[in-house]
Amino acid sequence: MRKQFKQFCCATAICLACGSISIANAQTNTITTDNQTDLNVAIYNANIALIKDTRSAELTRGHNQISYENISAQIIPESALLNGTNITVTEQNFNYDLITSDSLLQKSVGANVILQTTNPQTGEKVRQDAKLIAYNGQPIISVNGEIYTDFNGEILLKEMPTGLISKPSLTIDLTAQNSGEQSLGLTYLTRGLSWQANYVAEFNEQEDALNLNGFITLSNQSGTDFKNAKMQLVAGDVKVVQNALPRLMKTARENVNMVAMASFDAAMPAVEEVSDFYVYTLPFTTSVQSQQTKQVSLLSASNVKVKKEYVFDNRLKPYNSPYENIKPIVSYQFKNLKSNGLGIALPKGTIRLYKDDQADKTIFLGENQIQHTPNLATIRLQMGEAFDIFANAKRTDYQKIGKTTTISAYEVVFKNGSEMPKEVTVYENFRGNWKISEENYPYTKETGTRVKWVIPVPANGESVLTYRVQITNE
Repeated sequence: MRKQFKQFCCATAICLACGSISIANAQTNTITTDNQTDLNVAIYNANIALIKDTRSAELTRGHNQISYENISAQIIPESALLNGTNITVTEQNFNYDLITSDSLLQKSVGANVILQTTNPQTGEKVRQDAKLIAYNGQPIISVNGEIYTDFNGEILLKEMPTGLISKPSLTIDLTAQNSGEQSLGLTYLTRGLSWQANYVAEFNEQEDALNLNGFITLSNQSGTDFKNAKMQLVAGDVKVVQNALPRLMKTARENVNMVAMASFDAAMPAVEEVSDFYVYTLPFTTSVQSQQTKQVSLLSASNVKVKKEYVFDNRLKPYNSPYENIKPIVSYQFKNLKSNGLGIALPKGTIRLYKDDQADKTIFLGENQIQHTPNLATIRLQMGEAFDIFANAKRTDYQKIGKTTTISAYEVVFKNGSEMPKEVTVYENFRGNWKISEENYPYTKETGTRVKWVIPVPANGESVLTYRVQITNE
Protein backbone atom coordinates (compact mmCIF):
# COMPACT_ATOMS: atom_id res chain seq x y z
CA MET A 1 0.00 0.00 0.00
CA ARG A 2 1.31 3.44 -0.92
CA LYS A 3 0.27 6.57 0.96
CA GLN A 4 1.34 10.20 0.49
CA PHE A 5 1.21 12.86 3.18
CA LYS A 6 1.83 16.62 3.19
CA GLN A 7 5.14 17.99 1.98
CA PHE A 8 8.08 16.99 4.20
CA CYS A 9 8.40 20.12 6.36
CA CYS A 10 11.91 19.51 7.62
CA ALA A 11 13.67 17.87 4.69
CA THR A 12 16.59 16.28 6.51
CA ALA A 13 16.00 16.93 10.20
CA ILE A 14 17.87 14.25 12.18
CA CYS A 15 17.85 13.47 15.88
CA LEU A 16 19.83 10.79 17.69
CA ALA A 17 17.55 8.96 20.06
CA CYS A 18 20.38 7.24 21.88
CA GLY A 19 22.25 10.37 22.96
CA SER A 20 26.01 10.86 22.71
CA ILE A 21 27.96 8.17 20.87
CA SER A 22 31.73 7.85 20.69
CA ILE A 23 32.96 7.45 17.11
CA ALA A 24 36.63 6.66 17.60
CA ASN A 25 37.73 3.19 18.53
CA ALA A 26 38.85 3.06 22.15
CA GLN A 27 42.19 1.60 21.13
CA THR A 28 42.90 4.42 18.67
CA ASN A 29 44.93 7.35 19.95
CA THR A 30 43.19 10.40 18.49
CA ILE A 31 45.53 13.34 17.96
CA THR A 32 43.53 16.54 17.63
CA THR A 33 44.64 20.03 16.70
CA ASP A 34 44.97 20.71 20.43
CA ASN A 35 48.15 18.62 20.15
CA GLN A 36 49.43 20.71 17.25
CA THR A 37 52.83 22.32 17.85
CA ASP A 38 53.62 23.63 14.35
CA LEU A 39 51.79 24.07 11.04
CA ASN A 40 53.40 24.93 7.69
CA VAL A 41 51.33 25.52 4.56
CA ALA A 42 52.94 25.98 1.13
CA ILE A 43 50.40 26.87 -1.57
CA TYR A 44 51.13 26.54 -5.28
CA ASN A 45 49.45 28.33 -8.18
CA ALA A 46 48.11 25.01 -9.46
CA ASN A 47 45.38 24.67 -6.77
CA ILE A 48 47.58 22.37 -4.75
CA ALA A 49 49.27 22.83 -1.39
CA LEU A 50 51.77 21.03 0.79
CA ILE A 51 50.87 20.73 4.47
CA LYS A 52 53.35 19.91 7.22
CA ASP A 53 51.35 19.35 10.41
CA THR A 54 53.43 18.67 13.53
CA ARG A 55 51.68 17.33 16.64
CA SER A 56 52.73 15.73 19.91
CA ALA A 57 51.57 12.19 20.66
CA GLU A 58 51.91 9.69 23.50
CA LEU A 59 53.12 6.39 22.06
CA THR A 60 53.62 2.98 23.66
CA ARG A 61 56.37 0.60 22.73
CA GLY A 62 55.24 -1.77 20.00
CA HIS A 63 52.04 -1.41 17.99
CA ASN A 64 50.14 1.90 18.00
CA GLN A 65 47.15 3.13 16.07
CA ILE A 66 46.83 6.90 15.87
CA SER A 67 44.20 9.03 14.21
CA TYR A 68 45.34 12.38 12.85
CA GLU A 69 42.09 14.32 13.13
CA ASN A 70 40.96 17.40 11.19
CA ILE A 71 43.26 17.11 8.20
CA SER A 72 42.27 18.43 4.78
CA ALA A 73 39.16 16.80 3.33
CA GLN A 74 40.82 17.02 -0.10
CA ILE A 75 44.06 15.32 0.88
CA ILE A 76 45.86 13.29 -1.78
CA PRO A 77 46.17 10.15 0.39
CA GLU A 78 49.07 8.59 -1.49
CA SER A 79 51.18 11.67 -0.78
CA ALA A 80 50.95 11.38 3.03
CA LEU A 81 54.18 10.79 4.95
CA LEU A 82 54.56 10.54 8.73
CA ASN A 83 57.93 11.34 10.30
CA GLY A 84 58.94 10.54 13.87
CA THR A 85 61.77 9.13 15.96
CA ASN A 86 62.29 5.37 15.79
CA ILE A 87 58.88 4.59 14.32
CA THR A 88 57.85 2.40 11.41
CA VAL A 89 54.55 2.98 9.60
CA THR A 90 52.80 -0.23 8.55
CA GLU A 91 49.42 1.02 7.33
CA GLN A 92 47.47 4.24 6.86
CA ASN A 93 43.83 4.89 5.95
CA PHE A 94 42.17 8.15 5.00
CA ASN A 95 38.71 8.44 6.58
CA TYR A 96 36.47 11.04 5.00
CA ASP A 97 32.93 9.67 5.37
CA LEU A 98 31.71 12.63 7.42
CA ILE A 99 28.56 12.94 9.49
CA THR A 100 25.90 14.77 7.49
CA SER A 101 22.13 14.46 7.22
CA ASP A 102 22.55 12.59 3.93
CA SER A 103 25.28 10.23 5.16
CA LEU A 104 23.31 9.40 8.33
CA LEU A 105 20.26 8.42 6.29
CA GLN A 106 22.26 6.60 3.63
CA LYS A 107 24.06 4.53 6.25
CA SER A 108 20.77 3.79 8.07
CA VAL A 109 18.89 2.26 5.13
CA GLY A 110 17.35 -1.01 6.35
CA ALA A 111 17.51 0.05 10.02
CA ASN A 112 14.60 0.41 12.44
CA VAL A 113 13.98 4.12 13.16
CA ILE A 114 11.38 6.28 14.84
CA LEU A 115 8.99 8.51 12.93
CA GLN A 116 8.08 11.59 14.94
CA THR A 117 5.13 13.72 13.83
CA THR A 118 3.47 16.78 15.41
CA ASN A 119 -0.26 17.23 15.82
CA PRO A 120 -0.91 20.58 14.08
CA GLN A 121 -3.81 21.41 16.44
CA THR A 122 -2.38 20.47 19.84
CA GLY A 123 1.34 20.59 19.11
CA GLU A 124 1.72 17.14 20.68
CA LYS A 125 4.59 15.04 19.32
CA VAL A 126 3.72 11.48 18.41
CA ARG A 127 6.30 8.75 17.88
CA GLN A 128 5.89 5.41 16.17
CA ASP A 129 8.27 2.66 15.11
CA ALA A 130 9.24 2.64 11.44
CA LYS A 131 11.81 1.26 9.05
CA LEU A 132 13.93 3.27 6.63
CA ILE A 133 13.76 1.22 3.44
CA ALA A 134 15.44 3.61 0.95
CA TYR A 135 17.10 7.00 0.64
CA ASN A 136 17.98 8.79 -2.58
CA GLY A 137 17.83 12.38 -1.44
CA GLN A 138 14.32 11.70 -0.14
CA PRO A 139 13.68 9.15 2.67
CA ILE A 140 11.18 6.34 2.09
CA ILE A 141 9.91 4.64 5.24
CA SER A 142 7.62 1.80 6.16
CA VAL A 143 5.16 2.11 9.07
CA ASN A 144 2.92 -0.83 9.91
CA GLY A 145 3.31 -2.21 6.42
CA GLU A 146 2.48 1.08 4.70
CA ILE A 147 5.02 2.94 2.52
CA TYR A 148 5.49 6.66 3.12
CA THR A 149 7.27 8.75 0.48
CA ASP A 150 6.18 12.22 1.67
CA PHE A 151 5.41 12.93 5.27
CA ASN A 152 5.19 15.74 7.76
CA GLY A 153 7.67 14.69 10.40
CA GLU A 154 11.17 13.77 11.47
CA ILE A 155 13.21 10.59 11.41
CA LEU A 156 14.94 9.73 14.69
CA LEU A 157 17.79 7.24 14.56
CA LYS A 158 18.08 4.67 17.31
CA GLU A 159 21.84 4.32 16.93
CA MET A 160 24.77 5.96 15.18
CA PRO A 161 25.65 4.21 11.89
CA THR A 162 29.15 2.79 11.86
CA GLY A 163 31.92 4.24 9.75
CA LEU A 164 30.97 7.91 10.05
CA ILE A 165 33.27 10.51 11.55
CA SER A 166 32.86 14.15 12.51
CA LYS A 167 36.12 15.38 10.94
CA PRO A 168 38.41 14.10 8.18
CA SER A 169 41.15 11.98 9.67
CA LEU A 170 44.09 9.79 8.73
CA THR A 171 44.39 6.56 10.73
CA ILE A 172 47.95 5.26 10.91
CA ASP A 173 49.24 1.95 12.26
CA LEU A 174 52.83 2.19 13.40
CA THR A 175 55.42 0.46 15.51
CA ALA A 176 57.39 2.50 18.06
CA GLN A 177 60.65 1.35 19.57
CA ASN A 178 60.16 3.42 22.72
CA SER A 179 57.30 4.58 24.91
CA GLY A 180 56.64 8.22 25.72
CA GLU A 181 55.63 11.50 24.19
CA GLN A 182 57.21 12.53 20.92
CA SER A 183 56.72 14.89 18.03
CA LEU A 184 55.14 13.51 14.85
CA GLY A 185 55.16 15.40 11.56
CA LEU A 186 52.53 14.56 8.95
CA THR A 187 53.32 15.90 5.49
CA TYR A 188 50.81 15.64 2.65
CA LEU A 189 49.57 17.29 -0.52
CA THR A 190 46.04 18.58 -0.77
CA ARG A 191 43.79 20.28 -3.26
CA GLY A 192 41.34 23.03 -2.40
CA LEU A 193 43.91 25.67 -1.39
CA SER A 194 44.88 28.34 -3.89
CA TRP A 195 46.28 31.83 -4.13
CA GLN A 196 46.57 34.57 -6.70
CA ALA A 197 48.16 37.98 -6.89
CA ASN A 198 46.25 41.19 -7.54
CA TYR A 199 47.80 44.58 -8.19
CA VAL A 200 46.44 48.11 -7.97
CA ALA A 201 48.30 50.85 -9.86
CA GLU A 202 47.52 54.56 -9.49
CA PHE A 203 48.97 56.99 -12.05
CA ASN A 204 50.18 60.52 -11.45
CA GLU A 205 48.70 63.34 -13.53
CA GLN A 206 51.27 63.04 -16.34
CA GLU A 207 50.95 59.23 -16.43
CA ASP A 208 54.73 58.87 -16.38
CA ALA A 209 54.84 57.33 -12.87
CA LEU A 210 52.60 55.19 -10.70
CA ASN A 211 52.20 53.84 -7.19
CA LEU A 212 51.88 50.05 -7.20
CA ASN A 213 50.35 47.94 -4.44
CA GLY A 214 50.18 44.17 -4.59
CA PHE A 215 47.95 41.85 -2.62
CA ILE A 216 47.79 38.09 -2.32
CA THR A 217 44.34 36.53 -2.22
CA LEU A 218 44.19 33.21 -0.36
CA SER A 219 41.25 30.87 -0.87
CA ASN A 220 40.48 27.80 1.23
CA GLN A 221 37.99 25.37 -0.27
CA SER A 222 39.61 22.30 1.29
CA GLY A 223 36.90 21.72 3.90
CA THR A 224 39.37 22.21 6.79
CA ASP A 225 40.51 25.18 8.87
CA PHE A 226 44.23 25.96 8.99
CA LYS A 227 44.93 28.01 12.12
CA ASN A 228 48.07 29.92 13.05
CA ALA A 229 49.94 28.54 10.04
CA LYS A 230 53.32 29.58 8.72
CA MET A 231 52.32 30.41 5.17
CA GLN A 232 54.42 30.15 2.02
CA LEU A 233 53.25 30.91 -1.51
CA VAL A 234 55.08 29.24 -4.37
CA ALA A 235 55.00 31.11 -7.70
CA GLY A 236 55.68 29.15 -10.85
CA ASP A 237 53.85 26.84 -13.18
CA VAL A 238 54.19 23.40 -11.67
CA LYS A 239 53.05 20.39 -13.66
CA VAL A 240 51.12 17.92 -11.55
CA VAL A 241 50.37 14.41 -12.79
CA GLN A 242 49.60 11.35 -10.72
CA ASN A 243 52.96 9.62 -11.14
CA ALA A 244 54.82 12.89 -10.46
CA LEU A 245 53.49 13.23 -6.91
CA PRO A 246 56.54 11.73 -5.15
CA ARG A 247 58.89 14.10 -6.98
CA LEU A 248 56.63 17.08 -6.29
CA MET A 249 56.43 16.04 -2.65
CA LYS A 250 60.21 16.07 -2.37
CA THR A 251 60.51 19.51 -3.97
CA ALA A 252 57.59 20.96 -2.04
CA ARG A 253 58.82 19.52 1.26
CA GLU A 254 62.16 21.22 0.71
CA ASN A 255 60.36 24.49 -0.02
CA VAL A 256 58.36 24.29 3.21
CA ASN A 257 61.54 23.95 5.23
CA MET A 258 63.31 26.82 3.44
CA VAL A 259 63.98 30.04 5.29
CA ALA A 260 63.76 33.12 3.08
CA MET A 261 67.11 34.89 2.78
CA ALA A 262 66.10 38.40 1.67
CA SER A 263 63.11 40.58 2.45
CA PHE A 264 61.66 43.21 0.13
CA ASP A 265 60.21 45.05 3.09
CA ALA A 266 60.01 44.23 6.78
CA ALA A 267 56.21 44.09 6.61
CA MET A 268 56.08 42.27 3.28
CA PRO A 269 56.61 38.60 2.40
CA ALA A 270 60.22 37.48 2.13
CA VAL A 271 61.13 36.27 -1.34
CA GLU A 272 63.49 33.47 -2.23
CA GLU A 273 64.32 31.68 -5.47
CA VAL A 274 64.14 27.88 -5.15
CA SER A 275 64.96 25.92 -8.32
CA ASP A 276 62.63 27.43 -10.96
CA PHE A 277 60.12 28.73 -8.42
CA TYR A 278 59.87 31.79 -6.21
CA VAL A 279 58.76 31.26 -2.63
CA TYR A 280 57.03 34.08 -0.76
CA THR A 281 57.10 33.58 3.01
CA LEU A 282 54.61 35.64 5.01
CA PRO A 283 56.32 37.37 7.96
CA PHE A 284 53.54 36.34 10.34
CA THR A 285 51.36 33.32 11.06
CA THR A 286 47.84 33.49 9.70
CA SER A 287 44.62 31.50 9.89
CA VAL A 288 42.53 30.58 6.85
CA GLN A 289 39.13 29.17 7.70
CA SER A 290 37.34 26.69 5.46
CA GLN A 291 35.31 28.44 2.75
CA GLN A 292 37.18 31.68 3.43
CA THR A 293 38.99 34.11 1.16
CA LYS A 294 41.43 36.63 2.63
CA GLN A 295 43.98 39.13 1.37
CA VAL A 296 47.49 39.87 2.64
CA SER A 297 49.89 42.53 1.41
CA LEU A 298 52.56 41.55 -1.13
CA LEU A 299 54.30 44.82 -1.98
CA SER A 300 54.02 48.59 -1.92
CA ALA A 301 56.09 50.65 -4.35
CA SER A 302 55.87 54.36 -5.13
CA ASN A 303 56.98 56.54 -8.02
CA VAL A 304 57.52 53.65 -10.44
CA LYS A 305 58.57 55.18 -13.77
CA VAL A 306 56.19 54.34 -16.62
CA LYS A 307 56.28 54.86 -20.38
CA LYS A 308 52.96 55.34 -22.13
CA GLU A 309 52.64 54.61 -25.84
CA TYR A 310 49.96 54.79 -28.50
CA VAL A 311 50.82 51.82 -30.67
CA PHE A 312 49.86 50.91 -34.24
CA ASP A 313 51.28 47.42 -34.69
CA ASN A 314 51.31 46.31 -38.35
CA ARG A 315 47.88 47.88 -38.94
CA LEU A 316 48.58 50.72 -41.38
CA LYS A 317 49.70 49.03 -44.60
CA PRO A 318 46.66 48.92 -46.92
CA TYR A 319 46.81 47.31 -50.36
CA ASN A 320 43.67 48.13 -52.31
CA SER A 321 41.20 50.19 -50.26
CA PRO A 322 42.33 52.93 -47.84
CA TYR A 323 42.13 52.39 -44.10
CA GLU A 324 40.11 54.95 -42.14
CA ASN A 325 39.76 55.80 -38.46
CA ILE A 326 42.22 53.18 -37.25
CA LYS A 327 42.81 53.67 -33.53
CA PRO A 328 46.02 52.82 -31.68
CA ILE A 329 46.32 50.51 -28.68
CA VAL A 330 47.14 52.27 -25.41
CA SER A 331 50.22 50.57 -23.94
CA TYR A 332 52.00 51.11 -20.64
CA GLN A 333 55.37 49.63 -19.79
CA PHE A 334 57.63 49.77 -16.75
CA LYS A 335 60.80 47.98 -15.73
CA ASN A 336 60.97 45.63 -12.77
CA LEU A 337 64.16 47.15 -11.36
CA LYS A 338 65.26 48.02 -7.85
CA SER A 339 66.19 51.48 -9.12
CA ASN A 340 62.57 51.80 -10.27
CA GLY A 341 61.13 50.99 -6.84
CA LEU A 342 60.59 47.29 -7.57
CA GLY A 343 63.22 44.63 -8.29
CA ILE A 344 61.47 41.53 -6.92
CA ALA A 345 59.87 38.56 -8.64
CA LEU A 346 56.25 39.48 -9.31
CA PRO A 347 53.82 36.53 -9.42
CA LYS A 348 51.26 36.46 -12.20
CA GLY A 349 47.96 38.12 -11.50
CA THR A 350 45.54 40.87 -12.45
CA ILE A 351 46.64 44.50 -12.43
CA ARG A 352 44.05 47.29 -12.32
CA LEU A 353 44.89 50.85 -13.31
CA TYR A 354 43.41 54.02 -11.77
CA LYS A 355 43.89 57.76 -12.12
CA ASP A 356 42.38 60.81 -10.44
CA ASP A 357 40.66 63.39 -12.64
CA GLN A 358 40.87 67.16 -12.14
CA ALA A 359 38.14 66.96 -9.49
CA ASP A 360 40.17 64.37 -7.56
CA LYS A 361 37.69 61.64 -8.42
CA THR A 362 39.19 58.25 -9.16
CA ILE A 363 38.71 56.86 -12.67
CA PHE A 364 39.15 53.19 -13.54
CA LEU A 365 41.33 52.91 -16.66
CA GLY A 366 41.15 49.15 -17.18
CA GLU A 367 42.77 45.90 -16.15
CA ASN A 368 45.04 43.26 -17.62
CA GLN A 369 47.01 40.17 -16.66
CA ILE A 370 50.72 40.05 -15.97
CA GLN A 371 52.65 36.80 -16.13
CA HIS A 372 55.31 35.68 -13.66
CA THR A 373 57.78 38.54 -14.04
CA PRO A 374 61.33 38.15 -12.75
CA ASN A 375 63.66 40.91 -11.64
CA LEU A 376 65.09 43.00 -14.55
CA ALA A 377 62.14 42.18 -16.85
CA THR A 378 59.79 44.70 -18.46
CA ILE A 379 56.03 44.64 -17.87
CA ARG A 380 53.88 45.69 -20.84
CA LEU A 381 50.17 46.34 -20.43
CA GLN A 382 47.73 46.89 -23.28
CA MET A 383 44.64 48.71 -22.07
CA GLY A 384 42.37 49.02 -25.12
CA GLU A 385 42.11 51.59 -27.90
CA ALA A 386 42.74 55.32 -27.59
CA PHE A 387 39.73 57.62 -27.80
CA ASP A 388 40.94 60.76 -29.56
CA ILE A 389 43.83 59.59 -31.75
CA PHE A 390 43.27 57.84 -35.07
CA ALA A 391 44.96 57.25 -38.40
CA ASN A 392 43.95 57.19 -42.06
CA ALA A 393 46.26 55.23 -44.34
CA LYS A 394 46.46 54.58 -48.08
CA ARG A 395 48.86 53.17 -50.63
CA THR A 396 49.75 56.00 -53.01
CA ASP A 397 51.87 54.08 -55.51
CA TYR A 398 52.47 50.48 -56.56
CA GLN A 399 54.95 49.16 -59.12
CA LYS A 400 55.87 45.59 -60.05
CA ILE A 401 59.40 45.14 -61.34
CA GLY A 402 59.98 41.72 -62.81
CA LYS A 403 58.46 38.63 -61.26
CA THR A 404 59.58 39.05 -57.64
CA THR A 405 60.11 42.76 -56.90
CA THR A 406 57.49 45.37 -55.98
CA ILE A 407 57.71 49.04 -54.95
CA SER A 408 54.94 50.51 -52.79
CA ALA A 409 54.48 54.01 -51.39
CA TYR A 410 52.29 54.78 -48.36
CA GLU A 411 50.80 57.85 -46.74
CA VAL A 412 49.53 57.73 -43.15
CA VAL A 413 47.77 60.73 -41.59
CA PHE A 414 47.66 60.78 -37.78
CA LYS A 415 45.06 63.02 -36.14
CA ASN A 416 44.96 64.08 -32.50
CA GLY A 417 41.66 65.47 -31.21
CA SER A 418 42.83 66.13 -27.65
CA GLU A 419 44.12 69.30 -26.02
CA MET A 420 47.52 67.68 -25.38
CA PRO A 421 50.28 66.86 -27.88
CA LYS A 422 50.86 63.14 -28.18
CA GLU A 423 53.26 60.69 -29.73
CA VAL A 424 52.38 57.57 -31.69
CA THR A 425 54.55 54.49 -32.25
CA VAL A 426 54.17 52.65 -35.53
CA TYR A 427 55.45 49.13 -36.18
CA GLU A 428 55.42 47.54 -39.63
CA ASN A 429 56.64 44.13 -40.74
CA PHE A 430 58.16 43.46 -44.19
CA ARG A 431 58.87 40.02 -45.59
CA GLY A 432 61.56 39.08 -48.06
CA ASN A 433 64.44 41.40 -48.97
CA TRP A 434 63.20 44.91 -48.26
CA LYS A 435 64.59 48.44 -48.46
CA ILE A 436 62.98 51.76 -47.52
CA SER A 437 64.16 54.20 -50.16
CA GLU A 438 62.19 57.29 -49.09
CA GLU A 439 60.72 58.49 -45.77
CA ASN A 440 59.91 61.78 -44.09
CA TYR A 441 60.48 60.42 -40.53
CA PRO A 442 63.48 58.20 -39.70
CA TYR A 443 62.76 54.60 -38.83
CA THR A 444 64.49 52.21 -36.42
CA LYS A 445 65.17 48.65 -37.51
CA GLU A 446 63.86 46.48 -34.66
CA THR A 447 64.52 43.06 -36.25
CA GLY A 448 65.30 41.71 -39.70
CA THR A 449 61.63 42.08 -40.68
CA ARG A 450 60.33 44.81 -38.36
CA VAL A 451 60.70 48.60 -38.33
CA LYS A 452 59.53 51.30 -35.95
CA TRP A 453 58.57 54.97 -36.36
CA VAL A 454 57.85 57.42 -33.54
CA ILE A 455 55.67 60.30 -34.77
CA PRO A 456 54.80 63.40 -32.71
CA VAL A 457 51.23 64.64 -33.25
CA PRO A 458 50.32 68.16 -32.09
CA ALA A 459 47.25 68.94 -29.99
CA ASN A 460 44.14 69.33 -32.15
CA GLY A 461 46.33 68.71 -35.16
CA GLU A 462 47.78 66.10 -37.46
CA SER A 463 51.05 64.62 -38.70
CA VAL A 464 51.75 62.74 -41.93
CA LEU A 465 54.12 59.81 -42.42
CA THR A 466 55.16 58.93 -45.97
CA TYR A 467 57.57 56.22 -47.07
CA ARG A 468 58.45 54.08 -50.07
CA VAL A 469 59.57 50.46 -49.72
CA GLN A 470 61.01 48.00 -52.24
CA ILE A 471 60.44 44.30 -51.52
CA THR A 472 61.91 41.31 -53.33
CA ASN A 473 60.48 37.86 -52.62
CA GLU A 474 62.76 35.05 -53.69
